[in-house]
Amino acid sequence: MGNSFFKYFKNQFNPLLIGLICGFYPLVFYFSNNYSAINSWEHFGFFLLFFVGIPIVIFSVASLGFKYSKALLKYRTHILFVLIIMVVATLMSQAMYLTLKKKMLLGLLIISALLAWKFHHHFKKLLVIILLMSILPTINVIIKIVEHSLPMEWTKLPDSIGDATFKKTPNIYLIQPDGYVSKEMMEGDLYNFKNPFYGWLQNNGFKIYNNFRSNYPASLTSNSSMFSMKQHRFGQVLFPSIDMPNSRDIIAGDNSAISILRQNGYKNFFIVQDEYFQQNRPNQTFDYYNINPDEIPYFSNDNNVKKVVFNDLKAAMDTVTMEEPRFYFVEKLLPHHIHFAASKEEERKTYLNKIEEVNHWLKTSINYISKKDPNAIIIILADHGGWVGLGSYPEMFSTTNPNQINSIYATLAAIKWNGNLKSGMDAELKSNVNLFRVLFSVLSENPEYLKYLEDDSSYNLQQGTFWKSVRPVIDDSGNVIAN
Repeated sequence: MGNSFFKYFKNQFNPLLIGLICGFYPLVFYFSNNYSAINSWEHFGFFLLFFVGIPIVIFSVASLGFKYSKALLKYRTHILFVLIIMVVATLMSQAMYLTLKKKMLLGLLIISALLAWKFHHHFKKLLVIILLMSILPTINVIIKIVEHSLPMEWTKLPDSIGDATFKKTPNIYLIQPDGYVSKEMMEGDLYNFKNPFYGWLQNNGFKIYNNFRSNYPASLTSNSSMFSMKQHRFGQVLFPSIDMPNSRDIIAGDNSAISILRQNGYKNFFIVQDEYFQQNRPNQTFDYYNINPDEIPYFSNDNNVKKVVFNDLKAAMDTVTMEEPRFYFVEKLLPHHIHFAASKEEERKTYLNKIEEVNHWLKTSINYISKKDPNAIIIILADHGGWVGLGSYPEMFSTTNPNQINSIYATLAAIKWNGNLKSGMDAELKSNVNLFRVLFSVLSENPEYLKYLEDDSSYNLQQGTFWKSVRPVIDDSGNVIAN
């Protein structure tokens, strides 16, 4: 490859090809690390123009400079040596940090200028090095494209619940306080906090589901399973990831739960705090989103768009004139999980401070819903635990400590059924994956659907020598698997 490359460039300078090579590595690097969040055609077009178009323009301008300026032509190889390094470094700064590291780039400019005096004739070798560096991320992108293109056989429902006909159609509010743990976990050794909110819920007509748990450790994997009403075990792909293929398309796009609600006449509302679930611009199948795709920047760190969730919920409720029943998915990023930025005790205290904050928010939201929509079903269900007690992100995947494992999965689950629940129909509701199956069985008054409840096991990833594998960490009965 090197010989043919040098031969091609021996007597000519091709700004298009050099620009393409300099932009290709940052392009595939960025896609390989963010594919599931940017796998739309709009993203591809934007990033192709950004990562490849900009270098082509830069080297085309340089080509014109060499053509019309003898002074520039004299130092052509010096300039190209520095330009190649700086163009790639600048684009990589944006790809890695979503910003330009000015001091780092200035230092690199000085170093590359000094190196150019001795090595400027080797600028073509820089292009070969860039191509070699592109091999691994290119392979990674190809793997991700294949994984995202595979048919999602796991989403197929095993029975006829997809055609369920509801006999009751109350409005439904599913409020998700991110990372809110169950009462048993909150009062245990790791959290060690007597939280009055559980009692407040009971006093306000909620049924609390004890020892409830998520089936997965983080939002994307947990919610994609919940809305699909199926266990996915991280998508059954060769290289499983916490950023599971097509999870955003399921959560904020089309899924079994929303399909069943829609065919029963429901209008569906998607109200969230930031753009995390909508980063890749999934097909909009909900009737209302509080975040418009046009608000989401292409270079999104999943935290660029900030919404005041209660205000958006109020606006959605107050402006609705439709007579159809409504389903609201409302996500609040509190208390969230810990972020491993301090000691375990400091992280615990920070988490508990956020519990106080979200308790107030939940009370305000629940009271408003109960006042405006007194006959509605209100579900409070966290997506996963708070991770308190873990010392690092890698430990989340490696720990075999039962308390730590339960901290990852134990979730708050409480439902205000408002007279819609037939006694015993929720007896086997133990984990997130079966929420909608139980709910739809209740609304359709058809206990036959309960015969196809999913396994309540919880799953995690386990780091291997070369890639991660999937392992069960809590069995169907709620016992931690220690191996």
